[in-house]
Amino acid sequence: MRNRLLVALLAALALVFAASAAEGAPRVTPTNISNDGPADNGDNEVDIAINPTNSANMIAGWNDYGVGNSCGVGWTMDGGKTWHTDWLRGMTPAGGNPTYDFGAGDPSVGFLNDGKAVFTCNAWSNTKPTAIFVTTSTNGGQTWAPAQLVVSAATKAGNLDHPMMTIDHYGNRALIAYTAWSGFQANSYALVSDSTGSYWSGPYRIAADYKSNAPDVFDESLAGAPDGTIYSTSGIWKHVQEWSEQSVVVSQLRPGETAFTHSVKVRDLVPAPITLPGETWRTSMQASIGVDAAGTVYELTGDYVSGNLHLYLAKSTDHGASFPNQLQLTSGSRDQIMPWMAVTPGGRVDTIYYDYSESTGLMDVDYGQVAAGGTTMSQTVLQQNINGESQPPRGPGHSAFMGDYIGIDSTQNLVALAWTGNGPLSQDVWGATVRP
Repeated sequence: MRNRLLVALLAALALVFAASAAEGAPRVTPTNISNDGPADNGDNEVDIAINPTNSANMIAGWNDYGVGNSCGVGWTMDGGKTWHTDWLRGMTPAGGNPTYDFGAGDPSVGFLNDGKAVFTCNAWSNTKPTAIFVTTSTNGGQTWAPAQLVVSAATKAGNLDHPMMTIDHYGNRALIAYTAWSGFQANSYALVSDSTGSYWSGPYRIAADYKSNAPDVFDESLAGAPDGTIYSTSGIWKHVQEWSEQSVVVSQLRPGETAFTHSVKVRDLVPAPITLPGETWRTSMQASIGVDAAGTVYELTGDYVSGNLHLYLAKSTDHGASFPNQLQLTSGSRDQIMPWMAVTPGGRVDTIYYDYSESTGLMDVDYGQVAAGGTTMSQTVLQQNINGESQPPRGPGHSAFMGDYIGIDSTQNLVALAWTGNGPLSQDVWGATVRP
């Protein structure tokens, strides 16, 4: 294991605190997690998780373009002050699996209620189908069990894409959503683990009953509810020539059912362009979903309806039957990109997103918080002036790649956040903890 001590370069990091005056500025502790070179080894598509049995233990995952060409992983035992990094074996040729020679990535990480960590990673082949692997750790991410293949495409035309794992702490199980995409048609599915993260049921088709002129059900995420229901949110892509979803739908898998149905369209969207002015890296407005202990369902999405990409929060108090309460959380001339949300059992909504300036071509990364029952969002800038154009790959015929998502996890007393940011050697994974 590469056991490198990674210390925050605080002198190089500009922090701005913009939380509401009534609550005061949260305490933020930023750290450069990956801190790796060379300059063309970018890190992106990051996730982070807090151990519910020991909040000083956190695990992060990211796309690592280094020697393993696999999912990178970091773990901390001191609350994020120092991190140890490695990459996951069993999915790429460098890690002992010759089949998936294109590489592995799209990581997700979470902890079950007993502190067992679950990590998912997508693997691709140049000539054969794609697959999703799962590995687990019982010592906080220091070592990992052999990678387990949980689903694979029957043919190369059935490419599995955009897997996203979340943890249902009410039911003590891991949930994986993914899309089977041929380039002509996209349908999405879910897998559900047992309480050990080792045995999986499914696949269960997502939005199986939703009827429209939509060719694609894409960009999905999952959340468990106290009554055992699993909720999904899906992007509906009505026109394949446009980049992003034109509406978002919430569906349900109730106990004993075999598909996600009871689908409700939450919102029609104006899709953001694939690249915003000043960008070459790809824009993302994927929705995320959460449920509090009272059964209120929350969905966070981006919408370009104003001519800028802003954040909207929808709530349902009737178990997903309707979403009449929709709040516009951001406004102005900046664009909020790659928003992700975590909802605490008490109903606090925590978010992370890039806040992009079209005039400068630079962006900040922000932490947003909506208090339980609140209607406005406070914002704290975690890192300023991130230059997405410096993210590899670079050169003729290539575009910078910031990924499609960044990471957040929350408990009642702690929020953990992770993103791709400016580093001294390359674009690195950064993390921060907030005490709300």
